[in-house]
Amino acid sequence: MFDIQHDSPVPIHEQITNQIRAHVASGALRTGAVLAEYRAFAQQLLTNPQVVARAYADLQAEGVLTKDSAGALAVSAGADVICRERMRIIANEHLRRAVALGVACGLGDAEIENSVAAALAASKIQPLSADEILQAIKKPTHESSHRATQGIQDLSRKKSP
Repeated sequence: MFDIQHDSPVPIHEQITNQIRAHVASGALRTGAVLAEYRAFAQQLLTNPQVVARAYADLQAEGVLTKDSAGALAVSAGADVICRERMRIIANEHLRRAVALGVACGLGDAEIENSVAAALAASKIQPLSADEILQAIKKPTHESSHRATQGIQDLSRKKSP
């Protein structure tokens, strides 16, 4: 359910908050669902308990999590609306970056518009699953982004005949 990338440039507490938001937005975590105690969850994720505590505190501050009568953290009423709005913001940012990349690569307005229209039509036929949403919002790991950069550097070092 949770996939933490320890070598990612995205801080672990942000990975945790983003993944909890995605699960709440998709309905995988519903109102009243109790989250694991932060030390137990940290052990499950193989990370520092303070990182999980920070993620939980951030989500509490946003109104996504609340303490129940027993003191455990649970998904609050209305958290799905908050999380869907955050996911919309993330999606808009990804779209903005994709369009900017297309423009930077020389794609024309019509080609970008056609690509967006085709992607929109395809996503209506087969929507993303909760796991695919999590994959979509992840930033590349340092290792994979390094490999991509290395490939570009290797190409630039080749001498033309």
